Amino acid sequence: MARKSIHLINDLPHIYELEDMIRFCRDHKHLYIYGRGEDQEYLLKYFDMCGVETAGYVVSYLREEEPPFVYREMPVRLAGDVAGEEGAGFILALPDRYYGKVIPLLRERNFRDYFVMSEYNKQAIANQMRPRCQEEMTFEVSLADHCNLSCQMCDHYSQLSEPWFVDMGQYEKDMARMGEVFGHRIGAVTLLGGEPTLHEDIIACMRIARREFPEGEVILLTNGVLLAELEHSPKGNFWETCREYGVHISVTVYPIRLDYGRIEELGKKYGVPVFLSSNIHADEKTREKKISDKHTLDLEGKVDKFYCVSCLYFNKFNVLKDGRLYMCPVAAHSDIFNRSFRENLEILEGDFLDIYEIRSWEEAARFSSSYVPFCRYCDLKRWGHHSPWKASGKKIEEYI
Repeated sequence: MARKSIHLINDLPHIYELEDMIRFCRDHKHLYIYGRGEDQEYLLKYFDMCGVETAGYVVSYLREEEPPFVYREMPVRLAGDVAGEEGAGFILALPDRYYGKVIPLLRERNFRDYFVMSEYNKQAIANQMRPRCQEEMTFEVSLADHCNLSCQMCDHYSQLSEPWFVDMGQYEKDMARMGEVFGHRIGAVTLLGGEPTLHEDIIACMRIARREFPEGEVILLTNGVLLAELEHSPKGNFWETCREYGVHISVTVYPIRLDYGRIEELGKKYGVPVFLSSNIHADEKTREKKISDKHTLDLEGKVDKFYCVSCLYFNKFNVLKDGRLYMCPVAAHSDIFNRSFRENLEILEGDFLDIYEIRSWEEAARFSSSYVPFCRYCDLKRWGHHSPWKASGKKIEEYI
């Protein structure tokens, strides 16, 4: 079975442009969005989420027809009528090709209180705020929180975790509920950890995932250390199960003594797609030096809301754990961080969905494309590539 091409990762808005734009918004008493289309509607959703008050839309000329998508109703006015209003500021959210006409028009009226969005950020914000369609929805499940490697800065906190395996009764119950909510249709389900191959019932876990989602992609994300051994595991042939249930294996390549060639050979032997890469988020596999990303935390929880759309996890990798759907693994596994460092990153009611209370996958899609309170802890300006991979010192400095 060929690996499907599923839209997982959106381009992330440039943080410094977001800062400049929000500063402009807060400096103006009456803020207007220039343009009236789908991208501008999602920009309005973003402003609402950030607590930025918007007075309405401005346009070059009025149209009778409504746009195909309306986030919420807002006054629509001619730009020329608003340009003289005291305290007015325009966010130019139009396609670049229109600026050659719009900006001269504003300057003719001696109006210069406008902020020009880049084409990149305009599209990136809209894509982050737009709920995903069902075929692009994904979630991940940790089969084991702990790991047989100890990576610095792990964003699942696996190197800090005591041994923990998902309970099979809870897992099967939760997966059955997710199958019901999603009508058994989804883009992808990822089984990971920690290290998922540590779970003695990993074969049953894959079988249950495929049962509930017959056509979606089922991905096993692993460090690969135990893959060769699992050809002859006590519970059956792992590789034959992957072939039978169409499970795709994604192996993160580390600078360790591991025969990656043997893993590729097993994939070919059993007809199982194997993706080996030192960067699992890359479009194409790479064996370049493994770099650790630092996901810096603000332990006081004072990060402004508007940063959240620049997060790798926003509107992407929801996490299913113990009957709850979380925005991201950082929130879902924050209890490990708290226990390890005696901190108190709080999980509030708005940080998760109870999968037994929601009624449709659309609720999950709306949740995934919305701000959650836990976002206040993620210091996104200081997220990014940090240093070559090495074993963790298990110090809080890896996260602050």
